[in-house]
Amino acid sequence: MKSDDCLAGLLADAAQRDAFSVLRGQAEVRARALKFPQDKDDDWRLTGLAVLHEQEYLPAGKTTQIPSIEGFAIPGSCRIVFVDGFYHPALSDLSGQDEIRVSPLGREEKSLHAHFDKGMKDAVFAQINARNFTDCAWVHVQGEIQRIVHVLHVTTPHQKPVVSYGRALVVLEANARVTLVEEYTGPDSPYSVNSMTEAVLGEGADLRHIRVQREGAQAVHLGHALVTLSRGAHYDSTALALGGRFSRYDQRVLHQGEGSDVRLDGLILADESQVADTHTRIEHLAPGCRSLQQHKCIANGNSIAVFSGNIVVHRNAKGTDTRQSSRNLLLSSKARIDAQPQLEIMNDDVSCKHGATMGKLDAEELFYLMSRGLRESQARKLLIHAFAAEIVDRISIQTLVRSLRESIDGRLV
Repeated sequence: MKSDDCLAGLLADAAQRDAFSVLRGQAEVRARALKFPQDKDDDWRLTGLAVLHEQEYLPAGKTTQIPSIEGFAIPGSCRIVFVDGFYHPALSDLSGQDEIRVSPLGREEKSLHAHFDKGMKDAVFAQINARNFTDCAWVHVQGEIQRIVHVLHVTTPHQKPVVSYGRALVVLEANARVTLVEEYTGPDSPYSVNSMTEAVLGEGADLRHIRVQREGAQAVHLGHALVTLSRGAHYDSTALALGGRFSRYDQRVLHQGEGSDVRLDGLILADESQVADTHTRIEHLAPGCRSLQQHKCIANGNSIAVFSGNIVVHRNAKGTDTRQSSRNLLLSSKARIDAQPQLEIMNDDVSCKHGATMGKLDAEELFYLMSRGLRESQARKLLIHAFAAEIVDRISIQTLVRSLRESIDGRLV
């Protein structure tokens, strides 16, 4: 399928007529102007786009199925579930909200509209999402919240490949604090998910954001996140890409207030013929801000893993302190990992470091474990788990950590 045909197909169906009709029309204009990405485009040349041309995806309709979410539910959380892109009240649990308001599209607070769709105008798939999204999780936090907010996206089996659009807007008022878990799962049949999450952090706000992508084996996943921080705000993110045939996550963070602080952790686990790509961009626009980023890739089989991390320190961002690390583990001679940690520094009053490493399992460590009675497969799994644990074990939700360990263990050979 040609690029123009792919874009036309994604924009062919009439957009919803709702309060966002004007926004949808503007997003379509931008998407058509941006055009479908090409392999020669610098932002996509390492990823490869062949899989995006192989299937034609029909828009997912509202289903009457009630899929099982056993194994994904987080006890005690404030849960909002979307099935094929549509809010599913029977699976959601929005009870017990005091200083937090969580609602689907159509029941949102109108004051939140001012924060909606304020960035990523240059990303064609983000604009396709803005044009086509069906429902949106609106999360408005006004205080310190102990309950976890769990936004779960589930795709159900279909006879033909379908595409669904997930969206979330998270607004934290001054000094508000919350943990957000964003999760994606689906069947092993072909389907596509295009998601967008926007987070707006007020002065002194604190957001812990855990994003878990464990789509089905034949899925195409295109994820986006845009986070803006006011003065003294803190954003702590862990993003894991474990599933899908093809996945890409574009994450952008804007330090707009003095003294804001960001930590980004990421993990890709790719196997067989998977393609998994994470692109991040942290922009320091205000003085005295700090960012710490650590990303790891594990690639096996014929898979391809890509990490492109760009930290931009603007002219006015004096006193910036930033660290970036990319550590990568190759488990197969046929697998490929492309790591591109990058710094763009436009003033001299900064402290900036970055680095990347690439390697295989340590033969001496493997021998040591096997000499203690472990089979080679067990020893390999143990070392790989130890490599991933630095990212996974920072998650404080033990039920989720156990589930992730099981998912990782099931993928390792």
